[in-house]
Amino acid sequence: MFADRLDPTDLATVREYAEAGEWGEEIDLLLACLSATRRPVTAAERGELVALLEAMGMSAGAAEELGADGA
Repeated sequence: MFADRLDPTDLATVREYAEAGEWGEEIDLLLACLSATRRPVTAAERGELVALLEAMGMSAGAAEELGADGA
């Protein structure tokens, strides 16, 4: 979903976290990368990230702050 918006090195690290079951680390890095690069995130994508974070018992603040592309 976000692979085309991440640097190859960051994408590799995100995938390593996923393969290791480090879900919190994975989502933290994904959000940090999207925020740092100011890549557009649709309102639907942001909503899915917020729901995921809430389901994981994590703060949704970082996802809520992502810039939307208006879609």
